[in-house]
Amino acid sequence: MALKWRCVTVGPFAMNAYLLWDEPTRAGVLIDPGDEIDRIAGAVEASAVQLERIVLTHAHLDHVLHCRAAQERFDLPVYLHRDDVPLLQNIGRQAELLGFSLGYIPPPQVAGYLTEGDTLTLGRSQLKVLHGPGHSPGSLMLIGDKLAVVGDVLFRGSIGRTDLPGGSYATLMKTITEKLLVLEDEVVVLPGHGEDTTIGFERRHNPFLQPGSELFDMD
Repeated sequence: MALKWRCVTVGPFAMNAYLLWDEPTRAGVLIDPGDEIDRIAGAVEASAVQLERIVLTHAHLDHVLHCRAAQERFDLPVYLHRDDVPLLQNIGRQAELLGFSLGYIPPPQVAGYLTEGDTLTLGRSQLKVLHGPGHSPGSLMLIGDKLAVVGDVLFRGSIGRTDLPGGSYATLMKTITEKLLVLEDEVVVLPGHGEDTTIGFERRHNPFLQPGSELFDMD
C-alpha cells in the first residue's frame, strides 16, 4: 500500500482525526482536525508528512470545532461537501443543541467543495470522493488503496446516528449498502469514532447490515 495513515483520537467526543499520506512522496491530507491541535501537530511532525489540505468528512461539532485553529496553524485550504456548509457556519448553535454554551465559533475559510466522483490526489496516490448522506446531508467518504475513510457513516459493529438535523436512517442505509458494501472485504474502514474495521467484518457481523434483520429493513 502506497497510502499510509495515522489516527489521533481527540476531544471529549473521542473523535478520530486522520493523517493520510502517500509514502513515496510524503504528500498528505489532514482529515477532521476537530480538537487538540497541538497533539495533531505532533503527529504531523513525527510522521514527516507534507500536508497539502484539510478535508472534513462532515461538519458536526466534534469534527470541526477547532478546524479554524488547525487551518491557521498549518496554513492549509479546507474542503468539504457543500451540503454541510450550514452546519459549518453554525458551530456555536450545534454546541447549544448539545447543551454547551460556547458562543460564536469562527468557522474555517473554505477553499472549495468536494462531491461525488471527485478525485483527491496525494503525490502518486489517489482517493475517490463519495457523497455519503444520512448522518449529515454533506457527509463525504474517501476511498483508495484498500482504505475507506468514512467519517460517521459506519462504525465497527454500528452505524452513524440519524437523529440529528438533516439525518435519515433510510438514506444512511442506502449510502452504506450501495457505496460501502460493494467494496472488497479487505478494505480497511477508518471511522470517525472507535477502532478501525474492515468491510468484510462489517458485512458479516454488523447487526445493522444483516439482510432480513429488522435493523436492516427499518425505514
